[in-house]
Amino acid sequence: MDNEIEPDELLQRITGQIFIGQSVLVAHEVGLFNLLATSPRSINELSAILGLHCRAIQAMISSAGAMGLVDQELEKYQLSKIGAFYFKNKTNLDYGKVLDALIKQANIMDYSSVKESIVTNRPQVEGGKDIFANDQTNFGSESLFISALHHKAHAPAFYWARKYKLDRSKLFIDIGGGSGIHSIAACFNNPDLKAVVCDRPPVLNFTKEYIKGYQLSEQISIQPIDFWKTDFPQGDILFFGDIFHDWNREKCSYLARKAYDHLPRGGQIILHEMLFNSSKTGPFVTAGYNMKMMAWTEGNQFSFNEIESILLNAGFKEITAMETLGTWSLIIGKKS
Repeated sequence: MDNEIEPDELLQRITGQIFIGQSVLVAHEVGLFNLLATSPRSINELSAILGLHCRAIQAMISSAGAMGLVDQELEKYQLSKIGAFYFKNKTNLDYGKVLDALIKQANIMDYSSVKESIVTNRPQVEGGKDIFANDQTNFGSESLFISALHHKAHAPAFYWARKYKLDRSKLFIDIGGGSGIHSIAACFNNPDLKAVVCDRPPVLNFTKEYIKGYQLSEQISIQPIDFWKTDFPQGDILFFGDIFHDWNREKCSYLARKAYDHLPRGGQIILHEMLFNSSKTGPFVTAGYNMKMMAWTEGNQFSFNEIESILLNAGFKEITAMETLGTWSLIIGKKS
């Protein structure tokens, strides 16, 4: 957050952003963004269509506008450029899928749940259940959850896959790959690359459909795995996309050592994560993501120094970080 913000404004942001975020969720649920995606509309028009008071419509518009999702032209409101990018595109960039998952688990965002996650140091989704358990009825195995992760990761995945060259790599092993979006992006940008998406069997039921949608079934295969018990497949890259932040440091160290043991000499481990600064006092977006991990998992976001230490202790050399889209980074280690 900008250190030049006046103290009063800073305090107003702390309280105001709590309500603005919730307002954006409501705007999505009542269909405000869908309406603005079709054509610009006035407050009165939106009120008539949605059956909500003009005051309420204006409150949602103001919240969405403050977040840069809506702007005004000729006294009518429309999705901004970024709003259209994430809410008008109903294919792989539809961020509404992410909001749908948050709305379904809305109880984790109230004060009592946030407090409970902090004082008990336990996740709150589904009453603290492990969403990564191999269970067909678990929220972590539902289509909505997999879809949310897919749409959340789509833009970052295609960004890093264009920036970081994999033309010398042959087999990309995607551990806990979910929908396969990182494998999809990697193979889409590297036609000679093969990939294997490894995840729990209930998740892989959806993965193959995502892969088929990109017509990459010849390049990408799937393999069921319990990465605490099952050997990793052999490949020259072991990729962990938003995996380390789900677990505590001890478990991440285990995964790093296991990755080292299963890679050939010259192989790489690649992590895709949102990093803290060295003091873990920001950035703001990473701190927010870290609080989501408090609510959803047993893990947290790391600084580069922390991940570097985990990878070095596992045996990896030449640990580097590459900034990618927004606050995302790739962290790369090599087995010599």
